[in-house]
Amino acid sequence: MLTTIRAEKPLYSIFLFFVVSLTGHLIAYKIVHIPVQLEAVILFTAFSFYPLIRKPSLGIYLIFIIVPFIPFIRRLYYLQYSRPEIDPLIAVSDIIISLTMTGLFFVFRENREEQKCVRIINRIILVYFVYLIIRTFAVNILPLREALMRFRFYGPSVLLFFIGSLFATHYTLLKRVWLLTLFIGCIAALYGLKQLYFGYSTAEQLWFSSISFTTLFIKGLARPFSLFQSPASFADYMQFAIIGVLILSGQKKTLKRKMILLLIPLFFYTALITSVRSNWIGILLSLFIWFFILQIKSNKKRITLIVSISLIFIFIQLLDFTINYDKGINSVISVITGAFDQKQLNLLVTERTSAISNPFEEYSLLSRLSLWKYLITLSAYPPHALLGRGVGSLNADSLYFTYLAEFGYPGLFFILWFVIFSIKKGFTLIDSSVPTEIISLAKGITLLNIVLAVVNITGTHIHSFPGDVYFWFWNGVLFKLCAVHKDVQKNDQTETDDSHSISTG
Repeated sequence: MLTTIRAEKPLYSIFLFFVVSLTGHLIAYKIVHIPVQLEAVILFTAFSFYPLIRKPSLGIYLIFIIVPFIPFIRRLYYLQYSRPEIDPLIAVSDIIISLTMTGLFFVFRENREEQKCVRIINRIILVYFVYLIIRTFAVNILPLREALMRFRFYGPSVLLFFIGSLFATHYTLLKRVWLLTLFIGCIAALYGLKQLYFGYSTAEQLWFSSISFTTLFIKGLARPFSLFQSPASFADYMQFAIIGVLILSGQKKTLKRKMILLLIPLFFYTALITSVRSNWIGILLSLFIWFFILQIKSNKKRITLIVSISLIFIFIQLLDFTINYDKGINSVISVITGAFDQKQLNLLVTERTSAISNPFEEYSLLSRLSLWKYLITLSAYPPHALLGRGVGSLNADSLYFTYLAEFGYPGLFFILWFVIFSIKKGFTLIDSSVPTEIISLAKGITLLNIVLAVVNITGTHIHSFPGDVYFWFWNGVLFKLCAVHKDVQKNDQTETDDSHSISTG
């Protein structure tokens, strides 16, 4: 027996030597070798699988920390590798969301008996998510491969609604998310200013040569986009960073908290250099809403003001068009009331091309109006009215008209209902007797919803980062907070009534 052990030892040593040598070779190779995008995604999934399953709250941090830098990392890859047709790195956010949802599976099961109002809204959003999946494969005019790619702009982010709902009472985590938004917002703002004053990096210039992204340029000059995939996403992030400043400064009335208000000029200026006019208006609206409308206690006055703001937003667009275009308002009236003829066809095709490539182009508003009128005309056809064209089939430069085009009138009514209902829920929480920190958070989420509701009239700000992540996650938080504090107030009222009955008895 002793002889057998001695005989096996050299074989074991030789085997171990080869294993160590091979492992060392692979490690050395990886140190000097930059993995291709697919390898990087596989490694990220492998290393994050257990931590996210074991501690799902880590997934929230990763969503708000890693995802803002994904476009920047993708551009760095173009220094080493050519631009792939489909970059696997864009799936990182979907992987994080999927693993976080998997880790929360048993938590979802334990919360099946939670508040009735939470169960109802969760089921509505779940039905919407399932509907998106069905429409990706059925009654979609897009080829399946393209439809699946477009689905990722709609579907995965919806799951953040459920994640936000589960973590709604983790107040420290929620505060850290807004602090992270401010921190990354500062990095993004400074990098955007670097692009403006010192030019673009080699990786970014290589990216320019590999894309057909016309809205990135105005008259051949690239607009600053900082870390993000477009100037619009950059401007959206600055918008959310300003909301984060307002939330954190309103939680405690201390000088230290008030000092962060000094970040607002930085974020506003960097939004200005993107030349995204809807966000300029959105930021001004957010400041007006925070310091004025959210202080009003009457819902009737609030609604009146919000509707007035929406009309003012449309009026500003018309006024800008009238100033910059000779025929002005007469052309708008002609497009709206006139028959669909060759002139409107030109607006949809030839003149719209220049309007898309230059947001300051005089035909920008006319081309949008012509497109929206065309979609309303098409919706008279019953199949289009009921079903639309399918997920991702058309971006109509308006969230509401996009839903009409893609899902028909049921889709339009759903998004209108959800936006209005979420704003109403926000006002309900603001008016309730809750701690100052919760009221400040509720104000911030409600402000986010109102601003997105307005700027989405002429844009689709919730179908890409950061709008999709912030919209769905924070609305999940909002609805759960409303339910939790409603139950607390009911219990407090019941205890008060019982105490009164005992004292009078």
